[in-house]
Amino acid sequence: MSYFQIAETDFKLRIQDVFFLVFFAFIIKSSVDFYNLFIKSQEVTYALSTHINHKKTITEIFFAVFLTNIFIWFSFSTLYIIGLIIFGININYPDLYLFFNLGVISAICLGCSICINFFSRLRVIPMAILFIFYFYFQEPLFVVMTLPLAVLYILWSINHAKESHQNIRRKERINNTSQNKTRSIIWAIFHKETTILWRDRLLASFISTSAFTGLGAGYLYLHGDELFIPTSLRFMYGEFLPSMFIFLGIFIVVIYTAVFPSLILFLNEEKTLWIIRHIPIKNEKLILGKISSLILCFIAGIPFIPFMLIFVGFENLLYICWFLVFAYLASVIIALPIGVKYVGKKSDIMLLYSVTMLLLFVLGIGSFISVYIWTNMPYPIVPSMLIILVEFVALYVSVKISDKILTLRKPLSLDLNNP
Repeated sequence: MSYFQIAETDFKLRIQDVFFLVFFAFIIKSSVDFYNLFIKSQEVTYALSTHINHKKTITEIFFAVFLTNIFIWFSFSTLYIIGLIIFGININYPDLYLFFNLGVISAICLGCSICINFFSRLRVIPMAILFIFYFYFQEPLFVVMTLPLAVLYILWSINHAKESHQNIRRKERINNTSQNKTRSIIWAIFHKETTILWRDRLLASFISTSAFTGLGAGYLYLHGDELFIPTSLRFMYGEFLPSMFIFLGIFIVVIYTAVFPSLILFLNEEKTLWIIRHIPIKNEKLILGKISSLILCFIAGIPFIPFMLIFVGFENLLYICWFLVFAYLASVIIALPIGVKYVGKKSDIMLLYSVTMLLLFVLGIGSFISVYIWTNMPYPIVPSMLIILVEFVALYVSVKISDKILTLRKPLSLDLNNP
C-alpha cells in the first residue's frame, strides 16, 4: 500500500485517500453543473418543447458538463505535475495517473446520473448500491473496473432525463401556486405595515430606545434622589422618586413604541387616502390589520424590562411586565381613534402632545391603582389580570369607534373641476 509521508510528522496520506477525494469532488461538481444547466434552466424548458429530439439536447448538455470538468481536471493535474518537476520530485507513475483520469471520467458520468435520477426513488437504487461497494472496497481499481457500468448508466439515464426535468418544473408550479394564494385582508395589511416598519428601520430604533431607556431609568431609580433632591428634602420624597423613574421609563417607552406608531399608521396615508376610501373592504378589517402590526412594536419595547431589572431587582419582574402591558394597551386605545380622525393629515406636534397629556393622566391613575393593588392585596395578580381584560374590551370599543369615524369621513370627490 502506497503512502505520502509528511516530513517530521506522523501523518500519512494514502494514495487511495487522494484518489477518492478527487473522485467524489468531481461527482459533486458534475452533479451541480448538470443541475444548473438542465434541471433548473429555463432555456432547456423551451428547447424541450420544440420539435428537436430531447435526447440530443440532453446529450449536448452532458458533453458540455463532461468537457468542462475534464478541462478542469487536466488543467489542475498539469499544474501539479509541473510543480513536482520544478521541485525535482520523481513523477514516473503513468499507471497511477491513468487511474486518476479514468476515475474522473467515471465520477463525471456518475455525477450527471445522480442529478438525472435524484427525483426518482427507484432509479437511484442502483447508484446507491454502487456507492456502498465503493465504500466497502475503497480501491481505485474497483472504481476503474466499474467505469463501463457508469457509462451504461449515464446512457440509460439520458433516455429518461426529460421526466426528471418535467418533475422539477411541476414542483415549482405547485410551489408558486401555493405561494400565490390570496392572503386574508388583515394578514395582507399586517404584512404591508410590518414591511414598512422594517424598511424604515423603526423596529431597530424601538429596540435601542427601549434598552437605553431601561438603563437610564434604572440608574435614576438608584441614584436619582442624589442627583435631583437636596439632602434636606430626601426624607419627604425619598420613597416617591424611585417609583416615579420607573413610571417615566415605561411612559417614554410606550410613547415611542405605541403612541407614535399608532398615529403614523394613519397619518402616513396622505398619498394613499383615496385608495383607502375606495377599496372594497370593511373599515374594521383595515383598522385591525394596521393595529395588528403594533404587536412587533410591543415586542421591540420588551428590552426595557431586562435592563431595568438590573437595577430594581427581579422581585419586581411581574409588576413591571404588567404595567408595561397595561400602558401599551392604554396607549393604543387612546391613540387609535385620534389617528383615524386625522387620517391622511400631516403629522402635527400638537396632536402628539395632546395624546401624550391624555395618556399621562390615564397612566397616572392606573399607576396609583396598581400600587395600591400590589401593596395591599394578598393576590394582586388576579385583579391585575382583570384590569387587562377590561382594557381588551376597551380596545374593542376603540376599534368600533375608529370604524365609525372612518365611515363618516366623506369620500373623495372624483370631479376634478369641483374637488
